[in-house]
Amino acid sequence: MKFGIVGCGRFGKLWADAFLPFGTVMVYDKKTRSEIQTNTSIQMVTLQEVAQADIIFLLVPIAEFETSCQQIKSVINPDSLVVDCCSVKVFPVRIMQEIFTESQPLLGTHPLFGPDSVSRTGGMKGHKIVVSPIFLLGEKQKQLIEIFKKMELSILITTPEEHDKQMAHSQGLVHFIGRGLAALDLQSQDIATPDFQALLSINQMVVNDSWRLFLDMHQYNTYTKNVRKKFMHQLVQLDQVIEDESTKKA
Repeated sequence: MKFGIVGCGRFGKLWADAFLPFGTVMVYDKKTRSEIQTNTSIQMVTLQEVAQADIIFLLVPIAEFETSCQQIKSVINPDSLVVDCCSVKVFPVRIMQEIFTESQPLLGTHPLFGPDSVSRTGGMKGHKIVVSPIFLLGEKQKQLIEIFKKMELSILITTPEEHDKQMAHSQGLVHFIGRGLAALDLQSQDIATPDFQALLSINQMVVNDSWRLFLDMHQYNTYTKNVRKKFMHQLVQLDQVIEDESTKKA
């Protein structure tokens, strides 16, 4: 089986290596191989070549996703399975449905891990991946899901809407807090409770992710704004309670 990957960033490299045991991996990126350190078994090819793969993963920033779909539309094999791996689901699924024909095999996914978490755990085994079927599962969709099982990933099947609702809390809020903590420049210290170390870990988990990814998960997930604003409101309210109690004791 031939796997095509459009976009060879940090996650693209991880994904390309993960699929090597299952077939040929071809990668297209605007950068050249000399600019990208990849496994030599991975083929750097043109967009036209990668569009002929059996399964094509679009691993570009969400802001570039629509453009990427438009670029491969005219050269794609009509039997190729197009798979998104965005951290939001409603937006990319809608874009794929609008751009590709009804007969083009499509699948929405979101691997709930990245290079850092895989490095910490020593592999992808046990990590979760969300699968959002767009139509009835065809042969290639089923083949891909079987490969996920062979990778020993934990597969969560849900709708794009339910995915985005839950991710507004589990990813959007966590990254929002992590970025806020980064601005405080907190450092490990001797006088600290275990809770403080947990706080530092939240910051460390998000600082390696790009600023673009952070903006995308908030701008393209319509549910994150409400969660973010509610959190900010609660912080202001909490601060006011402390001030009011301090005034009473003065």
